[in-house]
Formats: sequence, C-alpha cells, structure tokens
Amino acid sequence: MYDRYFDEDTYTSEEILERAYALGVASVCGSPDAGEYDRLRRDTPDAYDESIVELAYDEGRAKALDLEADADDEEIWDRLVTSELDGDRPNAGTAADAADGVPDAIRSPDAGDRREGPPERLDLPSFLRR
Repeated sequence: MYDRYFDEDTYTSEEILERAYALGVASVCGSPDAGEYDRLRRDTPDAYDESIVELAYDEGRAKALDLEADADDEEIWDRLVTSELDGDRPNAGTAADAADGVPDAIRSPDAGDRREGPPERLDLPSFLRR
C-alpha cells in the first residue's frame, strides 16, 4: 500500500512526517517497510527531528491499531492515510476554506467587514471636534 501511494523522491519535512505516519499505518495493515522507516529516521538532521519522525510513525500505528478490529486493511489505509493526507476536509476548496490563508481559529470576527474611511480608533473624540 505504501509503495503505491508514495514515490521515491526527496521530500520536505512535512512530507517526511506524512510518510512516517503512513508507514506506521502500513505496519499494522500487513505491509511494513522497515527499510524506508529507517531511511527516514537516518535522513533527519538531528535527534529532535528523528524523535518527531518516530512520534508520527507511532501515531499512525496507534490509530491503525484502534481501527484494526473494526475494518480491513484497505479501509484502514483509506481512512487514515488517503483521507487525512489528501486533505478531505468537509469545506476543502470552498470560500470557507480560508482563502486568505488565515485559519478560522485566529480570524477576527469582523475580518470580512471592511468599512471605508479610517478605523474608529483613529477618529477624534467628540469633545475635540469642532
């Protein structure tokens, strides 16, 4: 499963974590690739990054083990790797998908409400106006 989903290129840090997560899932689904996992760990620049790769692997493995009793290997792979890593979110690709790049959690409630003129905080108080 892992070999069909990923190719053999050089990758970014995020892709390394996705691959480690997928390898953890694959280890439960019956197609572990210990050589690829060792290569990912070996290619990290320092011990901190290596521990992050190990955590991603362990997370994928733990989630797959939770689903193992209820689903077959292909379904586990589809649920955990294909849907999570491909970005199948309910609002992906819509206007609500943070077109400006700002996550909803930190977006100002009135971010879309743009008024003409200076902001209120720049207006003079009434006692200073003539």
